[in-house]
Amino acid sequence: MPRRAEGAMRMGERSGIGGILFDKDGTLIDFRATWLAAYRGAAAELCLAAGLASDFATTLLDRSGYDSRTDSFAATSPLLWATNTAIAESWAAEPEVRGRPGVVELVLAHFDDAERYPAVAVGDLVALFGRLRGRGLRLGVATMDSTAKAEAAVARLGLGPSLDFVTGYDGGHGEKPGPGMVRGFCAATGLEPGEIVVVGDTAADLQMARAAGAGVAIAVLTGATPRDLLDALADHVLESVMQIEEVI
Repeated sequence: MPRRAEGAMRMGERSGIGGILFDKDGTLIDFRATWLAAYRGAAAELCLAAGLASDFATTLLDRSGYDSRTDSFAATSPLLWATNTAIAESWAAEPEVRGRPGVVELVLAHFDDAERYPAVAVGDLVALFGRLRGRGLRLGVATMDSTAKAEAAVARLGLGPSLDFVTGYDGGHGEKPGPGMVRGFCAATGLEPGEIVVVGDTAADLQMARAAGAGVAIAVLTGATPRDLLDALADHVLESVMQIEEVI
């Protein structure tokens, strides 16, 4: 069942909620099914290209905050929130491959390959978004992926017609956890920050909501952020965005 933070109200008890701004990866898209496969694939190919032992792929992911033994991520892992370019550049800076040409390009080729690593939706998002739109809510997506990839992903998921706003880290609104993406959504819809619900799976999503003065911050567990961290930051914690109608 959804967890409600102490003192938090159902949205129906709040006045003036007019829009919902969703994170993409880990919120609308199953993080492990989509991105963990890409991280593993990129790390494995990098080992081959650099002539390194295959277990370096595990070492690389471990240094990035993913523990393969427990299948868990550190709360501060950049794999949960950083841009693809930032992750690729951090891998290229590892001593075993530092100075080797083409590392960033190799890693990004995996991250950008939507055919090899197709986005896996967390549920029937088309139906969910249709119901939310039917209630007069304005909907948007804000991600640390690129805007072009975000637009392509929501199109593949069939969500484009339901959205008023889509932005990535390069969309001119700054990066999470800054408030710019929420402000951009407000500018696109005419809503005030206090009328916005932000839904995400990372601390950066929830910190963005707080920085912007969003009315409600909702966390979901379809990413990989430890629940105790989300509990401390969110008004509500849901197993999945598919439960959002239980709290609005």
